[in-house]
Amino acid sequence: MRRFYFTVDVDRDVNVQVPGGSAAGSLDRGAGTAPRFSSSDRGLGIVLDILDEAGIRGTLFFEGRTAEVLDCARAEGHRIGIHGYDHEDLTQLADGCLDDVVRASFEAVSDNVGGPTCSRAPYMSADRRVLAAFERVGIRADSSFYTDVGGPTAEYSIGTIREYPVPKARDPGGRTIAAYLWPMHEGKRDPADYMDMAAGMDGPLVLADHSWHFVESRAQGMMSEDRIRENARDTLDIIQGILDLGYEPCVIGRRRTSCRTWTEVRGGSRPHTSPGLR
Repeated sequence: MRRFYFTVDVDRDVNVQVPGGSAAGSLDRGAGTAPRFSSSDRGLGIVLDILDEAGIRGTLFFEGRTAEVLDCARAEGHRIGIHGYDHEDLTQLADGCLDDVVRASFEAVSDNVGGPTCSRAPYMSADRRVLAAFERVGIRADSSFYTDVGGPTAEYSIGTIREYPVPKARDPGGRTIAAYLWPMHEGKRDPADYMDMAAGMDGPLVLADHSWHFVESRAQGMMSEDRIRENARDTLDIIQGILDLGYEPCVIGRRRTSCRTWTEVRGGSRPHTSPGLR
């Protein structure tokens, strides 16, 4: 049976890289680029309502500072992961700083949400050095890389970490579609595109999203109440459509008896930084 993992990055509103620093800000809506959290806060509630209605558990990757700001008790019962502390590009940090950031993220999420067991690098930007830093805080499952549909999409091992890649494919028009829902929230994709992608896959499907994207668009700004409700309905329709295809709902890190290696997946090539689409 094909496995389905619904994952959400719970991070600051509309993150943007700020020149001269590693910490991300939020897109300037007229009050500067200081981090905002209100859209992510409301969006997390919407996500949890969707998961309740669908009757499945999700995997929630919490940014450390966001975990300190939001009321995270409502996330109980879902699989918890880390997502940087200030949404840093972890590949750009020196070794000592990298360990400090990962440790701060792990401790913030542990203190405010629950014990994290998995990770996703901000910007989907990771390499072996970043994964080693995750390993040092006890993380053994990760979802920071993309994989092309057409080849295997199942999890594989990188050292002691099991990688759960996010699939990426071509739609009938030849455009790249990744299993990240942000283009739908931005009005660039229809829900049917993701259900078609799922229907054409033979292996596991890791579907990803952002909490803030249920309330705020990067391009259009704050959404109307009607648009917020439509956003939630579309996401629920995608989840239910994927389940109707026979996918088994799972969470990142569920143990399995065997796992492919990085060499088997990549044909002997080394892991490389894998920047996200956003």
